[in-house]
Amino acid sequence: MKAIKAFFISALIVATTSVAFAHDPPGETFLLFQFPLHAVPVMDGDISDWDMVPELYRIDMEGRGQAQFQETVRGVTDFDLSDANIVHIPAWNEETNRIYFMSHVIDEFLHNSRENFASINWDDDAEFFVDADHSGGSLFEGEWMDLPEEEGNKLLFTTGQTYQMMVPPLNGFWIFVYRRGTNWWLTDGQTLLAPEYLDAGFGRIGETGGPGEYFYEMMVTPWVFIDHAGPDASTIVDLEEGMITHLGLTHKDYDMTDSYEASWDFPYNHNIWRNADLHADYELLPVDPSIFPSAVETDTWGRIKAKFLLEE
Repeated sequence: MKAIKAFFISALIVATTSVAFAHDPPGETFLLFQFPLHAVPVMDGDISDWDMVPELYRIDMEGRGQAQFQETVRGVTDFDLSDANIVHIPAWNEETNRIYFMSHVIDEFLHNSRENFASINWDDDAEFFVDADHSGGSLFEGEWMDLPEEEGNKLLFTTGQTYQMMVPPLNGFWIFVYRRGTNWWLTDGQTLLAPEYLDAGFGRIGETGGPGEYFYEMMVTPWVFIDHAGPDASTIVDLEEGMITHLGLTHKDYDMTDSYEASWDFPYNHNIWRNADLHADYELLPVDPSIFPSAVETDTWGRIKAKFLLEE
């Protein structure tokens, strides 16, 4: 069965490259797994909800899934999986109209001790990037930060979003939406203020300064345009099977220095946090009938079972 699925997914990747252009990596389209509504994961940091997702949909360090992380800043090529080992899965659901992320990180040195609690850097993190309507373009330019706040807010991460988690919380701060990390209606850095639009959970095994594991989960809304004024001024993408969306992710690994030891990125350009043209193309898949029976099949089986019970 695994060999058959591998062939099926490889064929899909090849087929979709002929109908969709992926900005990075060029000429490739990846596959976005769909959870059925009854199996949508709870954003609580317990990643067992994701166990059902076949390995072939993963992004990992070993290339066992459909793509592999690369270190894009420090030039790390000879890495040790005992130092950092990451598995990431993105997914979606049509009924909820949301995109979901999970990352599991094994790290030999857990770094969670930044001095500026509200900072969007200086600790191990997970960063998830979304350009839901596949529009591309710049999400951040330095000069935008010098504009009057109201004017800058019309440009900064409005057509694509960068979300960041650094856990466990320090003085309550753990979740950020770039670039006004603690000044969004989605979150103030400490609290999820609108969990129907942005929800997240985490777990960690181990203590800061020692080996351990991180568990990240996040649910995001697919925005065409997100306005700093709130959801009523924003526009949501209606996700459908077969659509192409833009996604990316980064995990920065800090050890015992003031700067990160490695930036593990997919796709393979560190500027994915600020430029949606560098995101990967993902095709939104239907629910896999080999994993989940269709609603019709489930309903049919339920009626057959009820009939047998009545006849008894």
